[in-house]
Amino acid sequence: MNSQNSAAFELNEERVHTTFGHVKVSIYGEASSQKHPIVTFHDIGMDSEATFQNFFRFESAATFLKKFTIYNINAPGQESDAQPLPENHTYPSLDELVHLVGYIVNHYGFKSFIGLGVGAGANILLRYALKQPERVDALILVNANIGRSGWIEWGYEKIHLHSLHKSEMNKATVEYLTWHNLGKHLDDYKPSLVQEYRNYFQNHPNPRNLAAFIEAYLDRSEVVLHDPNAQSPYLLGNIPVLQLVGAESSFVDDVVHVNTKLNPEYSNWVKVADSCALVLVEKPEPVTEAIMLFLQGAGYLSTVDVHKVMRKLSLERSGSPEPPPYK
Repeated sequence: MNSQNSAAFELNEERVHTTFGHVKVSIYGEASSQKHPIVTFHDIGMDSEATFQNFFRFESAATFLKKFTIYNINAPGQESDAQPLPENHTYPSLDELVHLVGYIVNHYGFKSFIGLGVGAGANILLRYALKQPERVDALILVNANIGRSGWIEWGYEKIHLHSLHKSEMNKATVEYLTWHNLGKHLDDYKPSLVQEYRNYFQNHPNPRNLAAFIEAYLDRSEVVLHDPNAQSPYLLGNIPVLQLVGAESSFVDDVVHVNTKLNPEYSNWVKVADSCALVLVEKPEPVTEAIMLFLQGAGYLSTVDVHKVMRKLSLERSGSPEPPPYK
């Protein structure tokens, strides 16, 4: 296990053996039976560090990590320091990645946890919650999508996966990942932010590994959250769900659709103004506030003065968001 420490942030890394190989789990904060686990899962094109590390730093870390320990799951082969997957490797489907989440949960002995997922990770955690609702206390979902991939998305990216499987990044995949992770109106965003992420995807260290995860995402089945013929039509039951989406994201309609399938007594969604799909990076203050208020409503952070925390956080957040470079 590797560890890194700062004044308000402790990072430990562990490789957990699963039937899908060794999976990297990045742990933020000190593990303690007195603190509740939050389990995260990232989106395609990213790993846990690029997705969550900056968000959980600074004042937000000091608040969250007093009450929670964050366990960040990396999909097989997606971490920046991953070894290339074997050429004959069979990559797990999204349903099989649900079992991977189960391995991690059992490995650390969690009775239950709060899930935080982005994009593909949100889809996977929803699938897990349907199978193991008793182990999920709440879900925080960013850019959630429960439908199958559309023909345009599926066909466009399938054409370009061939070069990725040969370990060659291509311009079309870079643009697809930029669209997927930022949104549909790239001209409206800071040019420096768009270029930073284009460079980030262009320099991905393992295109073949990336291709496997993208293909699993493109081949996803529908996630059924509502059955009008069931005795309890809302299949997630009373699991509290908070959805977050940037107003300029490509996923606004998807998030609205998901919301129609959730029990309105236990669900809420927030459209973050003036933000692309990278709401954790671009708009950490309103996202932090929404998450804290949601967790208070779910019975956590009851002693935290959210407004006081937000005043402090606004002083901490002064730089421009930038993705961490691949090493």
